[in-house]
Amino acid sequence: MSTRPRWKIVYDELREQIVSGKMQPGDKTPTEVDLIDQHGFSRPTIREAFRRLEQEGLVSAATAGIGRTVRSRDLITWHLTKFELGAYTDDPVNRVDQWEADAHADGWQTRQVVAGVAELPATAQVARYLQCKPGTLLLRRRRLRYVTKPQVPEQLAMIADTWTPLDIADMTIDGVAPLREESNVVYPGGIYRALGFRQVQFSDEITVRMPEPDEAELLEQQPGTPVGQHARVGVDASGRRVRVLLSVFSGDALRLKYDLYVPEHRPATNGANKPAERNS
Repeated sequence: MSTRPRWKIVYDELREQIVSGKMQPGDKTPTEVDLIDQHGFSRPTIREAFRRLEQEGLVSAATAGIGRTVRSRDLITWHLTKFELGAYTDDPVNRVDQWEADAHADGWQTRQVVAGVAELPATAQVARYLQCKPGTLLLRRRRLRYVTKPQVPEQLAMIADTWTPLDIADMTIDGVAPLREESNVVYPGGIYRALGFRQVQFSDEITVRMPEPDEAELLEQQPGTPVGQHARVGVDASGRRVRVLLSVFSGDALRLKYDLYVPEHRPATNGANKPAERNS
């Protein structure tokens, strides 16, 4: 007789089918009733097996009328060394920006939705990024970035919030304030360059945390799954911080990629790079 807990017998069986590819992303899992009949175990035992699979990100949570499905493990790669540095061409005609062009290069199909444009008080975090006082009224422009592939159901890859000082948000191009537009707007080189701002420095910060309730709902987070947050602050030639882009994504869905080139001659700092002395 097996000494494994009953839930683990069911968990191991389903996990092996998913990992081996017998069940593909998007496939429906056996129902709780099917597994109860197959194993003769109680419903709480079957649900514990599913709970563990959900925590691991292998299956979706149960949905009325649909049940549970196998989740995609095809990670979305975000090439941050290239992002916003001219490696991809904005396409204003088809409204394809740098992020979508990057995703297309990796074989993803994309859909981007502007989910809200609103004047909101700066949180403590946003105020730190933009070097303003907490509570300062700023414009937040929220975009939802979706991706899909053949055989991979569409998923929300990222919540992208751009926070901007109001004087910049009110600037216009041909009578239109693009940052206040509630539809997808694309300009060659990006909106800020089109407005006359040359961002000469990006300051990136990456954190991992548990999601806010609205983030968990939008991203359809599995219980216990953290989110990653990438913050990019844009600094113009005068040293002003003209915007911060906060991108939030499910911690088990996205891969951030940087290529950092090491100079041939690296300056020594506080003696840390000096060769170790040998004992005579």
